[in-house]
Amino acid sequence: MKKTCNAAVFTEVGQPLVLRQFDVPETLEPGAALCGITMSTICGSDLHTIRGRRAEPAPLILGHEILGEIIELGEGLTRDGFGEELRVGDRVSWTIMACCGECFYCRNDLPQKCEHLRKYGHSCCEEPPHLTGGFAEYIYLSPGTTVFKVPSNVPDDVATPANCALATVVHAAEAIELKAGETVLIQGAGLLGLNLIALAKQACAKQIFVTDISPDRLAMAKKFGATTTLNVKESAESDVLATIREKTDSRGVDVAFEVCGVKEGVAPAIRALRIGGRYLIAGLVTPGANLGIDGNQVTRKCLTIRGIHNYKPRHLGTALKFLAEYYQRYPYAELVGAMYPLSEINQAVEAAESGKFVRVGIQ
Repeated sequence: MKKTCNAAVFTEVGQPLVLRQFDVPETLEPGAALCGITMSTICGSDLHTIRGRRAEPAPLILGHEILGEIIELGEGLTRDGFGEELRVGDRVSWTIMACCGECFYCRNDLPQKCEHLRKYGHSCCEEPPHLTGGFAEYIYLSPGTTVFKVPSNVPDDVATPANCALATVVHAAEAIELKAGETVLIQGAGLLGLNLIALAKQACAKQIFVTDISPDRLAMAKKFGATTTLNVKESAESDVLATIREKTDSRGVDVAFEVCGVKEGVAPAIRALRIGGRYLIAGLVTPGANLGIDGNQVTRKCLTIRGIHNYKPRHLGTALKFLAEYYQRYPYAELVGAMYPLSEINQAVEAAESGKFVRVGIQ
């Protein structure tokens, strides 16, 4: 193990990430782990931070979609989230956050809202242990992080984004109680939306409508199994709604998912839901996302509206098991469209911002 390592550091909005050297921790707290990072992928939220669309503490090592190999285990960390024994050399993924397990929110099954929460790729790197993000050679996993061994049949580029998008939509599908035979509207064909299509297909959804403004994303949605794709930039809302109603016996969809991050999409989704329909909001994570909906419709249509943020440890375990069983049925291998070494992190950021790829990877 090296005594120092490289990491790409975000210093201020609009500036290139800077490669810096950090000391590799020599001692671990009980329950902690040190991992060598095999691969990270660039999430949309990383780009939002770099361009100032969301505020994060700087300096900061970004990156929370991470895959690694155990280098050292702290005392007491002996088993993963599946209950399997952990060993040095294991290929692992882990929850986006470390939580205390004891505070009010942890006790009330909201560990992602822990009062002592530490999130990977979202924490200032000034204080030890410094290495808390994925755009680095090593990462320090704090006590309270749930680690999972990655199934051996799942490739690195398929497994790496699972601890963000897939785990989040596993949570979404569970929270809204998605059932077999239902009609589903998915707003957004980014990685959240594509994963939702796969989950809906495996849940035996009757029809899956997907909306987006990108023809390329909608084409990928078709490849994942969307039954109807609708470009909301090229089609009037009334036409989109008419298509949905025509294909749902004039009732509307049973379930809708917002995973596009666009507040203007909420009111159309409310109109597209049938009486008694259910709406899950997961992408509106920017302050000021006022919904602008008609409360009369919510009341008279007996709608359920639910919000989620991030996920609980068990959802990442379910996500990895899902990939182990089903990833070859879907074009997961096409999602990471370009790969760069850490030394070319800024070129990787440019490629991610180009919109040509669902994900860009860092090795």
